[in-house]
Amino acid sequence: MNDKINPFESIKPKILEAGCDSVDSSWHRFVAFFPYYRIYYIVSGHAVIFLENNKMLELVPGNLYFIPAFSLFDAHCDQILKHYWVHFNLDITTASYLSVFQTKNIVPALPIDEPVIELLTQIVRKPDKGISDLLASEGLLRFLLSKFLPEDSDALYASSARFVPVLKYIDDNIQNQISNTKLSELMYVSTTYFSSLFTKQFKISPQQYILQKRLNMAISMLFESNRSVREIAYACGFESENYFNRQFRKLTGMPPGKYRKISQNLNLSRR
Repeated sequence: MNDKINPFESIKPKILEAGCDSVDSSWHRFVAFFPYYRIYYIVSGHAVIFLENNKMLELVPGNLYFIPAFSLFDAHCDQILKHYWVHFNLDITTASYLSVFQTKNIVPALPIDEPVIELLTQIVRKPDKGISDLLASEGLLRFLLSKFLPEDSDALYASSARFVPVLKYIDDNIQNQISNTKLSELMYVSTTYFSSLFTKQFKISPQQYILQKRLNMAISMLFESNRSVREIAYACGFESENYFNRQFRKLTGMPPGKYRKISQNLNLSRR
């Protein structure tokens, strides 16, 4: 009997949109810093996307791609790219596990995958969906998402799962000051050792990770709310509006107000 808990067995993604579109070189203007998770299936064409940690992916026909929220910084589309796309959200716990286990970004598609994502797209775009449609679409997305999860490994789960309470604490307290000392207490290690472990796991220091989470939260609020930039800055835990503006410009290359205006002028349902 295997009593090991699978941290992904209760994934319940919330599907937001899906479609099949052809895009050109203008695509790069609206794919960066997107606040939702994405899965792409490439039908034809070619493009290059640039992810965090200086990671580059070529989008080519016959592959499936998983793009975590906020991870895509730029794109270059040198041919007409036809692709299926699905946008979705995940609960905080699942998102934390995905961060810890560093999922795959690309997998070769099997013959069944294109019909699956095509059916998923048809269901999501139905005007009047019933409960059976919602269950079917969730099951189809779980099937696609499962392809990007890490291989089953007891050692991997044991060594990495201990970070989940830390990430959950950060999510729950993002509006407040969060010290490395407090985070280290959650793992019962010294502050110095915690910082070293965290940086090794995530390739970024704890405080840099917290800053990134605050900026991600701000981007979501700029997309989804009409709150002022000042209100968003304080709601996301920044000590001042000026500091928020500087950090936001450093990340996106533009001030929050301009970013909001651009995002509102784009048709976000056509990706």
